Amino acid sequence: MREFEPILDLRSGRIVGYEVLYRGVEDRESFFETCTEEKDLEIFLGHVEEIRRIEGRNSKLYFVNIFGNTLLNYWDVIERECKDLKECLVLEISEKRKMDAGKLSGVLENSGFKVCLDDFGSGWSSIETAIKLRPQYIKIDVKQLSEVLPMVLRITKMLQARPIIEKVDTVKELVKLNRYKAFLLQGRILEEVL
Repeated sequence: MREFEPILDLRSGRIVGYEVLYRGVEDRESFFETCTEEKDLEIFLGHVEEIRRIEGRNSKLYFVNIFGNTLLNYWDVIERECKDLKECLVLEISEKRKMDAGKLSGVLENSGFKVCLDDFGSGWSSIETAIKLRPQYIKIDVKQLSEVLPMVLRITKMLQARPIIEKVDTVKELVKLNRYKAFLLQGRILEEVL
């Protein structure tokens, strides 16, 4: 089952996109820890087909998770299946698994796809990975924000990337984050208040 979680631009107050989430498993963390590259590709391509059916899709961005190694090992399939979605598709690369950022950078560099680093500040994330991949977006969990905010602000400024604070699920978090106008916010609470 797929779910679309809104992403809000605090500058304009408008929804600029959605993360396409995979639902249907009880324990998401253990599922993705044991998920094979083949299963990751299957889920990714299912999301892509869902996006393809959306009328007016190019007016929004659609963030879809994929492991870096899946991108590397199945690039020919991904590029062929997604070439018509470059305007709206954002490859959201999870940093929960180790990847070769140098090789991945070589694949993505002139591909025309937008890139987002997910889970920045956790897992295998590093400043080096961000510099090599040069993403347009960097996602940070709202729970880690106080720990990584200064670093994230420096990196996003240096890379000219937009920070996205995700898992914003309470009105209190939403009110607190409203002062960061350069940020994009993502979370369930946005569906309720917008």
